[in-house]
Amino acid sequence: MITGGRGAGRQLFPRATDDDRAVAEPTPWVLGLLVTVCFAVFTTCLLVGVYELIGGVVRWLGVAAVLVVAVGLGWTLWDLRDRPVWRWIVWGSIIGLLAGLGSSIALLALGR
Repeated sequence: MITGGRGAGRQLFPRATDDDRAVAEPTPWVLGLLVTVCFAVFTTCLLVGVYELIGGVVRWLGVAAVLVVAVGLGWTLWDLRDRPVWRWIVWGSIIGLLAGLGSSIALLALGR
């Protein structure tokens, strides 16, 4: 509350009226989880493909390239994680980035 002066008794941030509030919608869990799984599989395959492409020349360079791609995409997507539609895509991509990085390290350890 602001006290004193001409604005005595007024609130700094007035409360929202019922007209200002958004209507609460149910969360689309089934479709959202399907989108998350699809993006996780796509991102994992993308990173394994990057490893296979560059790792065919120099194996450790393939893991370094996967790490650069994973950090770059993860850093970019992290800002979108709270938006209602993008959260499913972001969390699926982050899971895929972690799975792809782990798969690339496992492929390096296996000598492939």
